[in-house]
Amino acid sequence: MTRLVLEAKNLARYYPVSQGLGKPKKYVKALNGVSFALEAGKTLAVVGESGCGKSTLARQLTLIESPNNGELLINNQPTAKLSKSQLKQLRTEIQMVFQNPYGSLNPRQTIEYQLTEPLTIHTRLSRTEKHAKVVEIMQKVGLRPEHAQRYPHMFSGGQRQRIALARAMMLNPKIVVADEPTSALDVSIQAQVLNLFMDLQDEFQTAYVFISHNLSVVQHVANDVMVMYLGKVVEHGTREAIFAAPQHPYTQALLAAAPSVNGHKADLKLAGELPSPLNPPTGCALHQRCPHATSTCAQTEPPLREWKGRQVACIRLEEIG
Repeated sequence: MTRLVLEAKNLARYYPVSQGLGKPKKYVKALNGVSFALEAGKTLAVVGESGCGKSTLARQLTLIESPNNGELLINNQPTAKLSKSQLKQLRTEIQMVFQNPYGSLNPRQTIEYQLTEPLTIHTRLSRTEKHAKVVEIMQKVGLRPEHAQRYPHMFSGGQRQRIALARAMMLNPKIVVADEPTSALDVSIQAQVLNLFMDLQDEFQTAYVFISHNLSVVQHVANDVMVMYLGKVVEHGTREAIFAAPQHPYTQALLAAAPSVNGHKADLKLAGELPSPLNPPTGCALHQRCPHATSTCAQTEPPLREWKGRQVACIRLEEIG
């Protein structure tokens, strides 16, 4: 029986930008109507170019920021109208692993202090019990107990990311949001860290939201893939469906530009650069770059719809499919 642990319904996050004295504010629509559901023990990968809204989505999911519109449910519990004490309790259910293992740990505190801190804030365990949990989780991530008294600068990048993952798992969360967790690591270390993520998921049935631009990593870890462009979802389906037969032109271009994924040279290229989120195009956000675009694409905003076993936002699927 499947169990939903996270559900986003039309999440939107707009940031005001001043245009100068006397001029009206403009808004960057970093997220503009994003919906998905995540089951326990599953991994949703979120991919797209820089500026597509991946990191903004991570901040919404971890309750660092609140959405301007839409609804976020964690364990079927709406988060919008919770009190501070209720939010504090709910934050134990969802944790985050950041991109840079060199910046996510406090250089002036020992590893044991940083691993113990979540337990100090959210539990009433004794000092002995907290130490025992620190030793246990360090062993699970492949570090020796005596490492607990060391400082972050005494570890390699791969070891620091293991420590960051251990800290995220200290409270046994239902959901972990990982924002590019391997991009700062050497290629030789990335596979070790990814395998650790998957081993912990198997043991604890943790659900992951895995944000990445590395499609080889996504193909290795994901159950489902959500492709974003300018704050919107353009394609969402299973890993097998997305990698075997991408349907949206943007997804096709992403995969075609990654020879390590599909083994062939780019055969679909997008023209130009990502438009400014301050002044997004009308109609389909991709139409200025898409080789299949028509005048209708410039006028009609495509809704997500079911197509060949996944959701796709394109009005010309029948013609170009």
